[in-house]
Amino acid sequence: TLHAMSIKPAKTRGRQLNADEQIEAAITSRLAENSSSIDCNPVRSKLAPKSKLKYDSEYHMWEAYERKFPGADPRTMQCMKHFAEVVGRSTVGRLNEGGMATVKTVQNKVWVFMSQWEQENHQTIPLKVHKSMRPYIQDYLRHEIPLSEAEKAPTFLTIQNYLEMEELLWQKDYHNYDYKGSRVDLSALLKMHCYSSARLQEICQAKYKDLVCMVSWKDGEPEIKLNFKREKCKNKAKTPKKPKHPIYKRLDPLPPLFANPLLFLLSVFISSNAFKNYRTVDNVLSARAPKGKYRILEWAHNVLDIPVFPEMSKNGPTDKAKNKALWGCQCSEWAKRADFPHGMGLHASRCEVLIQVDDGGYLLGQVMKFAGHTNPKTLVGYYLDNTSNVDSAAAFLKLNAWGDLTEDFRSESMGKTSDIQHSLAANILHDLKQRQDYMDLSEQLQNLTGKEFWTQRRYLYDQQQKLVHKELENQRNNPHRAHNTDSDGDQKGEWQRSYFDCVVCHMVPERDRLANTLPLAASLQSPEGIFALWDLVALCTNDSTVAYQEVLRPVGGCCPVPTCSEKIKDIATKDRWNHVYQCYKLYH
Repeated sequence: TLHAMSIKPAKTRGRQLNADEQIEAAITSRLAENSSSIDCNPVRSKLAPKSKLKYDSEYHMWEAYERKFPGADPRTMQCMKHFAEVVGRSTVGRLNEGGMATVKTVQNKVWVFMSQWEQENHQTIPLKVHKSMRPYIQDYLRHEIPLSEAEKAPTFLTIQNYLEMEELLWQKDYHNYDYKGSRVDLSALLKMHCYSSARLQEICQAKYKDLVCMVSWKDGEPEIKLNFKREKCKNKAKTPKKPKHPIYKRLDPLPPLFANPLLFLLSVFISSNAFKNYRTVDNVLSARAPKGKYRILEWAHNVLDIPVFPEMSKNGPTDKAKNKALWGCQCSEWAKRADFPHGMGLHASRCEVLIQVDDGGYLLGQVMKFAGHTNPKTLVGYYLDNTSNVDSAAAFLKLNAWGDLTEDFRSESMGKTSDIQHSLAANILHDLKQRQDYMDLSEQLQNLTGKEFWTQRRYLYDQQQKLVHKELENQRNNPHRAHNTDSDGDQKGEWQRSYFDCVVCHMVPERDRLANTLPLAASLQSPEGIFALWDLVALCTNDSTVAYQEVLRPVGGCCPVPTCSEKIKDIATKDRWNHVYQCYKLYH
């Protein structure tokens, strides 16, 4: 037996070769015979596409500087100081009314340039030059240029602020999205931000293959659960360990239905035919796993690589992922309609949920995993509120401490006000309609009738609306121009309610029903929850033609709105619903 073992052929897999054999194996697999053909440049981490645009922009500034000052070399202290001043004087700030740039902005732009110069030229700027720029900008250029020390105050989407936005969206929102299902998508998107701490791109670029949906059991009742993987997580592109967030159906105690994330996600999935074997509301809600086990609700093969939240057109979802910049703008406009005058960045929801998680007693490692952070200093430095949550009076007097002293102050950070004007005062609107530029547009509109002039009419309507928006902005900035004739001081609220009741509820009956069911504290499996799910799916799937709702049907072959007599046959079929909707909107 020993002899047989000694004559057994040696294994030749790479990991078992000796050192000399490994070198020979590398040469055999086309290793260069010497290192002379390899460049000696230092290697730096590759920039993400979005970061590369920013870095390239700063380097283009340097190239222009070189053309103006030939022979400039950023490795010298004098040159870098001079270039830093160029950056400071040419940067336009956004926080200062006079356009003054901030110290931090200039410091960041100079740091980005130095990094990109080293990347492009494969050389190193001396450390003493690198380290000198930050204090030089802070202590010298700040006074010389001058620069602003202002910083944008953080905002927080607290529960109170979140409820204000959802109530507006479903109970009195007058805004007309091009596609009715967009409202469902936007509400689902905001919930994903609030319940997962995910950033814009991490949600907008999510695909169905990043989600796992299952049905299991909880306390003897069926439970639908979802696991969301942040595949595009910032700073984790090179690791398979991406943050994952479970989302489930039964919340305890029950919040309003419009706060239930799975209600809205299921409506998105069902309307997109995303499930392989479950196509209707009844199919999904009746899915069961074997007792004590779970069952995966598989995705259809054709949806695995498509975005969960696609870009929307007038005709419905497209093949493109939601544009994160557009979603950010839509959310901010939504916040403004909910009486938050400065809008809202989606960083506000991330800040708030991380504060709540940090206060929830979780270990630091769990909080970092939830946030997708790699540096423990990030949470304290960039996310936690500066207002201390320590109840010092209770601590000193040895009393029972408050749970969250700072939440109301965080709510105030978004600056809610109840007197934002959403429509022109009657006297200002009357004056506007007498202006020559407005009358010229009205005259052109009267002369353009018929199908062939639809595009021109739409353009002229838009021009009129721009004049209205400009006057509305002036009215907000000069409130004394508007003569308030509403004794209750709630003209805006009454206008919103009137428009919602008289127009929206008649034209889109699902909105009428959802305005009553979504505020209810009910479970998804309750009759109210099931009806809400049906209506949400209907918003996403129903055909938006004129014949869809009786009130939208033509009268005598013409648009049914009393102020419009345009013949329906002269309007393209795809534009008829929108034409009648816009006419009703102007009429009311």
